[in-house]
Amino acid sequence: MARYPTEAGEAAGASGMFTVTLVKPGKGRPVAEHWAYDERGQALAEIGLIAERVPPGTELVLRDPEGNDLLRIARLA
Repeated sequence: MARYPTEAGEAAGASGMFTVTLVKPGKGRPVAEHWAYDERGQALAEIGLIAERVPPGTELVLRDPEGNDLLRIARLA
């Protein structure tokens, strides 16, 4: 089950949740948008769809439930 930005902020980093976080271009720090997923496969399936909706240069970071980076991609123009 996916949780979208307004609810996932509370769940980000919570045990058992894989999270996708947006990082603003040039800022290097997360923005207030997080998506949380119960399973890694769900997060991987959605990360491409999320990337299509963000501005060029924005990074997306997939983290495991322990907070380790599993994948970091950037949206290109």
